[in-house]
Amino acid sequence: MLEKLAKSIEEVNVLAEHYRTCQNVAAIESLAKECFISKEDTDAFIAGKRKFLLKVLLTQSVSVTEKLTEEMLLLQDSGYATVLGTYLLDLARKDPVMKDVILQPHKTLRHCIEYVHEKAYETALEKAKKEGKTGVGQNAGIAIGSTEVFAWVIDYYLLDDRKDMEKKAQEEKDTIKKAWKRADSIRTLSAKSKDADTKKDVSEDAKVAAKPAAQKKEEPEQLSLFNLGA
Repeated sequence: MLEKLAKSIEEVNVLAEHYRTCQNVAAIESLAKECFISKEDTDAFIAGKRKFLLKVLLTQSVSVTEKLTEEMLLLQDSGYATVLGTYLLDLARKDPVMKDVILQPHKTLRHCIEYVHEKAYETALEKAKKEGKTGVGQNAGIAIGSTEVFAWVIDYYLLDDRKDMEKKAQEEKDTIKKAWKRADSIRTLSAKSKDADTKKDVSEDAKVAAKPAAQKKEEPEQLSLFNLGA
């Protein structure tokens, strides 16, 4: 079975591309469900708007260098992500403790960047309140030094949030499952509706076909009565 070969991100994508070439939508959707890929991303892949079906890592890297390098490539950001990733690589070489925390499966560069953005927003909000403003403007900016940003990066990796992240990951999987279940239900109802409409059309056609036949039966009787009257 081809499905048994899907043990890594590369193999899943090769399998998905094989199914797309064969126009086997059902197989792509089945694979997406197994890998907890959202229906939106799956539809985009089927339509050719997305090159790969799977973008997340399926396997743990064996070293900090491999892990961070893969994460930088997946983020497709030659600027911000690369700067932070390179900083972490250098930090891991110097500090065994940082090396171990970076290798934790639930710690990712993407989540690190999200954490830094949250901290930056909190800093901007605090500054705005001091200036008498109620919030941060849409196009507002704030200058934050690299020292502070790198400190937030370290804070993120040292933060004990494993249980929270596992809970969020499970919630995300449950959401994807529900979305697929809802889509399947809609598809089933749509198919039943089309089947009912088809049966109705066939029934209407049968009535139309039967009507002229009934008229043909009556016509000879009318002619016969006319002839007798004559």
